[in-house]
Amino acid sequence: MSFIILLLLLLFVGFTRLLQWRKTSLFLSLVLISSFVLIGSGLIPRYLLNDLQSDYENKPDIQWSDNNAIVLLGAGTQLIKSTQEFEPAFFSFGRISETASQYKDCAKTQTTCKVIISGGDAQNNGVTEAEVYQQQLLRLGVPMGDIIQEPNSVNTWKNAQLTSDLMKHHKFDNIVLVSSGLHIRRSELYFNHFGLNVIPVRADYMAAQISWLPLWYNFAVTDFALHEQIGFARYNIYNFMGWNSKREKPGDA
Repeated sequence: MSFIILLLLLLFVGFTRLLQWRKTSLFLSLVLISSFVLIGSGLIPRYLLNDLQSDYENKPDIQWSDNNAIVLLGAGTQLIKSTQEFEPAFFSFGRISETASQYKDCAKTQTTCKVIISGGDAQNNGVTEAEVYQQQLLRLGVPMGDIIQEPNSVNTWKNAQLTSDLMKHHKFDNIVLVSSGLHIRRSELYFNHFGLNVIPVRADYMAAQISWLPLWYNFAVTDFALHEQIGFARYNIYNFMGWNSKREKPGDA
């Protein structure tokens, strides 16, 4: 996405030069060079990531109640060609590990602890994220009887909506929401929209790399952060246009 923006700026520079709009061309050239340097050096992605993650850097000390749910959000699957089996995608392993860790902390209190895996077949692989992630959780010691699959959601909005529907059949005192650091803020917003008061817990934590030379990694990180910002913008626009479902009050779910 960041390269597309830079490419568009480059095209605009070329177009203005053809039209001999010298001042406009000079201005766009400065914007292009500045953007490339600020992104590649890590300054822009650092700002974007801090905006998304800073409130979630410290993981909360959860006071487990009698009836607890830990919601694991899916992040894709990956086919391993040599075995023709599916594994969780890159961003998923941290979420799965954190979910298992939270479950073990909850289980120590000898209360009811359920793990809800929210993730369908968004990539049309013929297998759901919930199914693939469940196998990993079982390997990490989470019992089958404490796992609930939500296998129909294909994005974060549907994660929240369908988990909310699931909660109508289960009355949980605590709902712990586990996702990646850069994704947890938007996830919490969507879950709140559907009337779920969640305790957000980030799994991984992403940081930019400050460098004198532009790094491809910083462009990739910028794309991840921009994806989240677009999600916030879309949510606000849909609310303004009345395209989102009505916001639910806590307790309605």
